[in-house]
Parts: sequence; C-alpha cells; structure tokens
Amino acid sequence: MKNSSLALASFLLIAAVAPVNADSGHLDPDRIGWSDIQFHASKLFFSVNANVALSQPAAADVSERLMEPGEGAAVAPDANVKELVFTTDFLGRHSTSGLLINAATGATLQRTSHDSGNRFRHRIYRFTDIGAYQRTRWPIGKAEEKLPAERWEEWSDFGEGLRAYPPDAIGQVITDSGGLLYIVGAAQLYEPGDKMEILAYARSHVHRVHIEVVEPEAIKVNYRERDGETTVDRNGKQQVMTLLIRGEGLDDGDAKNEFELLGLRGDITMHMDSKTRAPLQLSGNVKIAGQVTLRVKNLVLL
Repeated sequence: MKNSSLALASFLLIAAVAPVNADSGHLDPDRIGWSDIQFHASKLFFSVNANVALSQPAAADVSERLMEPGEGAAVAPDANVKELVFTTDFLGRHSTSGLLINAATGATLQRTSHDSGNRFRHRIYRFTDIGAYQRTRWPIGKAEEKLPAERWEEWSDFGEGLRAYPPDAIGQVITDSGGLLYIVGAAQLYEPGDKMEILAYARSHVHRVHIEVVEPEAIKVNYRERDGETTVDRNGKQQVMTLLIRGEGLDDGDAKNEFELLGLRGDITMHMDSKTRAPLQLSGNVKIAGQVTLRVKNLVLL
C-alpha cells in the first residue's frame, strides 16, 4: 500500500483546487458489468461480512415503495432507477439496507434500513430538496423484538422528522454514501488524473466527496467469479484501478462528522476491476480496530 499512501498525500493537497473532469450528470449504467458482490474482512477480534446487490426494479414497484415526506419536495424518480441492497453482519448486528437511486445522476430517492441483533431499528429516509425526511420505528420489549422482520410496523416506538441539509446542499444532487459503489462504476473514471465530486449523505451529514483515479496497482485477490453458468476462481495478483475517496463535511466544526462507506470511515482507497467496474477491495478506518480492508470473496457478473 506504499504507492497508495503517497498518492493519497498528493490527492489531499490538490483536491480542493483541482478541476473536475467527470460529473454525476454523465453516469452510464451500461459501463457496469456486475450484479452481486460479497465482501469479507477480519482483523484481531472481529470479522465483517457484507453483500451488495445491484438491480433495476420495475417503475411501478418504485412508485409504490416511495414514501411521501412530511416536509420538502421529494426527489422524483427518473425513467431508469437502480436499486442497491446491502446486507452486513458486524459485531453482533445484522443490517439490511436498500437504496433507490436515479441511474443518470446518482441522486438517491429513498433509503430503507432494518437492523436486528444488538440493535433493533427500522428507518426510511425519503430524500427531498431541503433534507432527508426520516420515519423510524423501534420495538418495545422482548416480545416485539422477536417479531419477524417483515412485521416491523407493529413496533410501538415511532419518530419522524427532517434532517435538514446545510445551505450549500439545498436543491443539489445528493446521493447516499452507499450509492458511490454504483456511481464510480458508471462514471467517466478511467485513467490516472480522472476525478469527480458529488454530495453524499452519510451518518446524518452531507459530505462533499472527492474521487480521483491514481496509478493502477497489482493487488492479491482470492475470489470466485460467476458469469452465467461459468465459474472461475481468481487467485494471485491482479492489476486494478485505484481510486481515492475523501469526504468533507459541509457543516464543519463537528469532530464526529466523518464520512463513512460500508462501515469504513475517513479517507478510503478503492481498488476496482477496469473491465467489470466491480469494486474488489476497499480500505478505510474502523472505530477501535483501525485500518481495515474489505476484500471481495464472490462476484456475480451480468
């Protein structure tokens, strides 16, 4: 990772002033050649399993699932909407999250998440022009905790409200941080020096996210790739694209306002297959554990 460290240092120096030569208004979903990725990471006393599935739901299904926000003008779905479903198991918590995003811009329409294990919560964020409007339910007592996940509407504790955007973000294209796994693959990012920025919502804050392609690297891989009926085991060294991702909170001054992607915080390095545009490896910081790397274990192609 020595090359990545040197590149990251340079990136941090120029990110604030460098021109952007790709943008979220020119996303092409046809650039992406994957539909399902399974990641794993282990370090010291814990392990992480994360699965990401990418699909295109029917327009009628999207309209039926979108929640009406209590405030703000809801982001309208385009003709082409993508769905990202994340499933994670980490430190005793099982989480499933679904994102509906406009394919052409990366703008998030809605995020739905369900947590169980050491925390029970069901939350829906409907993205609007002025903020993310949330409705949340929590169970009261063991009896409600034992209800099947699909019966979350029977949980008794309820809250809702607008998580207002800072002034610079109002009316802008905003994605949920998880949407970046789609955006980097669909964007015009190919050669070292290619870069873009987009506003991303993470941990109740809006971040200006800078993404830059740096020099490619050869990384060790060990994963199974499935393409239709064909399965191939990828082992050894693989030359991949390297992207540096850095999020800066728009509402500065909050020390806890740190960018997060798939549980990784701070500055993140992504290694992506140039052909399938699949993220094969992500490295970032995890609270208590320090630097952690998520590596692909199974990859399903379109």
